[in-house]
Amino acid sequence: MRLFGVLRGPSDPEQRLLSIMTLVNMAGSGLYFAAGTLYLTRSAGMTPAQVGLGLTLGGLCGLVGGVVIGDQADRHGAREVVIVATLVEAVAACALIAVHSVVALAIVAGVAAVAGAGNGSGRGALIGLVAKEGEGAKLRGYLRAVTNVGLAIGTIGAAVVLALDTRAAYVGMLVADALSFVLAAAIVWRLPRRAPTRAAEDATADDRRWIALRDKHYLALTLSAAVASLQYEVPIVVLPLWVTLHTHAPRWSAAVLFLIAALLVAALQVPATRSIDGARSAARMVLRSGPVFLVAWALIALSAGASAGIALALLVVAIVLHSLAEVWQAGGMFELSFALAQPEAQGQYQGVFGLSMGITEAAGPALLIGLCITWGQPGWFLLGAIVTLAGIACARIERWSAAGREVAVAAV
Repeated sequence: MRLFGVLRGPSDPEQRLLSIMTLVNMAGSGLYFAAGTLYLTRSAGMTPAQVGLGLTLGGLCGLVGGVVIGDQADRHGAREVVIVATLVEAVAACALIAVHSVVALAIVAGVAAVAGAGNGSGRGALIGLVAKEGEGAKLRGYLRAVTNVGLAIGTIGAAVVLALDTRAAYVGMLVADALSFVLAAAIVWRLPRRAPTRAAEDATADDRRWIALRDKHYLALTLSAAVASLQYEVPIVVLPLWVTLHTHAPRWSAAVLFLIAALLVAALQVPATRSIDGARSAARMVLRSGPVFLVAWALIALSAGASAGIALALLVVAIVLHSLAEVWQAGGMFELSFALAQPEAQGQYQGVFGLSMGITEAAGPALLIGLCITWGQPGWFLLGAIVTLAGIACARIERWSAAGREVAVAAV
């Protein structure tokens, strides 16, 4: 029933358009997330290490892009920035068809990373503009649920692609992903134009230029979020390789596990977000997610060497726990990224916070493949400890930020 509620959408027409755009975009992305890594290894002829290196090199390009493009969204309009960035992502998806080397992958992944970072920061600013006063957390939680419904839809297609396991199927997947970006851009085009939140002439003022880059609490949150967000790379990059290389579970089960995760997150994200009433409750959610990730990844580690049935059972329980922890972490991080930002510079702040995902996407594939695929079982336990500590750090940063705001108010 909760999934049907998600699909009905909000009554506000602008929020509905943003929801439809998210659904379409994520359906295409779900295709790639669930099968992209195996496309690169099984069809493009690359090794897991080469894939990790290429994605890491490409991801580094997106680290600065989100901040610069987010500033442009504040100055010239978030709607326009999202449209351009989404179309560039469509081009990058098509270009993956010609990738067969680390250099080519790094170039294409770099273009995609810059566009994706700009898309994320622009969309963050759009959410802030479209959300009604006092309902920002509700809309963000709803869009997070829509995101996972879209991922689930895409994953169903990815399961077919993995079952066919042919070059034609993989190419069709990439073309469908590109078309989803084009359609998403067309939907955003229907949103009304809005005045920039910061006039272009204000961009040179010393007290407003790159304000987010001077916010030490926000920068600390971004860095901690980058470490905590390593969890996103597990179902996308690591788990398909783990299932294929380290377990006796069938290869298609990687897509099924991703589908289970997407459906669970879609069903649970909105109810979980209802308990968020500010930065403090958001920080508590992030804090509690770490130990659950640790247990989930311990079960994944134990699936190695087990019979096909036992391995699949362990992986299913693990992905259920992973999804619960992801709901808590995503909801909490999403709220913290807005609550700790200056309202008039949300695009720039979201660009800075997008660095967390940029860092994760850059360093995550090579780091996690080395940690969990090459090293094996001990790597899963170490990863769980690292992400748990990052969650603790996020909670502490929220307290430091709140104390700083109280001091500033008292000084006034």
